[in-house]
Amino acid sequence: MKYLRITIITIMFTFLLLPHLLDFKAEASDRNDYLKIGLKFGSSSVASCTLQSEEGFLLGTAEDRGFAEGMPLPVYEKLVVTNENSAIVIRDENGVLLSSDLGSSGCIMPSDYTDEGILFYEETPYRGGIMLQAKADGTLTVINYVTVEHYVYGVLNSELHYSNPIEALKAQAVAARSFGEMNLNKHSAEGFDLCTSTHCQVYKGYSGEYPSTVRATDETRGELLYSNGIPVTAFYFKNSGGYTQNVEDVWTSRHAYLRSVRDDYCPTYPWSTSLSFDTISKKLETAGYGAGSIRSISIKSRNSTGAVSALQIVGSSSTITLQKEKIRTVLGATIVKSLMFQLGDSYTEDTADSTVWKISNGVTAVTPETNVYLISGDGRATKSQKTEVYGYNGTSTVKLGGTAISEIVTGGSVNFSGFGYGHGVGMPQDSAVEMAKQGFLYDEILKYYFTDVEIK
Repeated sequence: MKYLRITIITIMFTFLLLPHLLDFKAEASDRNDYLKIGLKFGSSSVASCTLQSEEGFLLGTAEDRGFAEGMPLPVYEKLVVTNENSAIVIRDENGVLLSSDLGSSGCIMPSDYTDEGILFYEETPYRGGIMLQAKADGTLTVINYVTVEHYVYGVLNSELHYSNPIEALKAQAVAARSFGEMNLNKHSAEGFDLCTSTHCQVYKGYSGEYPSTVRATDETRGELLYSNGIPVTAFYFKNSGGYTQNVEDVWTSRHAYLRSVRDDYCPTYPWSTSLSFDTISKKLETAGYGAGSIRSISIKSRNSTGAVSALQIVGSSSTITLQKEKIRTVLGATIVKSLMFQLGDSYTEDTADSTVWKISNGVTAVTPETNVYLISGDGRATKSQKTEVYGYNGTSTVKLGGTAISEIVTGGSVNFSGFGYGHGVGMPQDSAVEMAKQGFLYDEILKYYFTDVEIK
């Protein structure tokens, strides 16, 4: 009787795949939009795929970001999928054939997928289902087909730890959801929307969920960031170093909602690192630049926030100018943590003594007192300790109070020291946490760092 039942199921599923019987498929009850998340692809593609579900499986089709139900397989708790001559073949754990080809749009769901069901891929739990793409080399691309909300469940803790205040987590949930929705088909060449790494957003599936992150997602369900009525990508990063950045000062295109703001809630995040000229030369070569032996490194320009906008590297073969975020991309984004940096060790010179530094309007000059007031373009005056004020004469940056910082290094290595961590565009997560601790709500946090936006 067991083999008769298997034969009947196999025949029924084979007929289901015939074009003239596609109308047999029933629409899924949950029409929440789905995303395709690449779990294994490229060099990590797999020879076979083992799936488990205590409640059995449901075979169907992914279409229009939804799921069309097909053939139920309630008696099977384990399936093995392989790529055989570019066909996606499904067998039970005993090797009995269940489907000769699932197809590129086919999807394997747990039977209880509409009731918080969980499916295990190689013993790792995921919500939603699994899609597969047959590759020419005989391997499989493995894709998690999951609703947007369940995707955010699996992202949130990886991007902002579950122990943080709920309003910060809610701000992160809106940002993560907006980022996901606005980056559909980012990996279209590989057959899915988003990957699980920092290239997109770090996604851990069901194992990455916590009560607080689920709550933050549920309490912002469906909410996206809008600018001028259009949904937008909500960029985020760790620490601003005191100012967020205009998007065009980091990448290229200008966007009205990604403007620089003074970050009054930024916790201090100092960092420093040292790179030898030989190491920098190798990094340049890896990135496709042939500078030869490095002779000097200098900061050529800064933007309105003080972040470095151009770093010039003079070599024996050529002079290379790295601009904006390319500086971090080439030298290492985890090494040069932000563009808010200076070069070289601090040093003291007689000419840097605070008693000889003057502030001049071109007619008269005065010696700074203990406090200095900075007046912004809108006429607001901000009190600052003079030891926090810097001047730049085109060659060196001078710190009032006795320290001068060289903007050019000609030795065999260079020290970078700065503040902040990340590209600087959008919402700094450290500051979101600090604002939440001070009682701000998630929408207030988002509207502080994104200019003239709506959340809906």
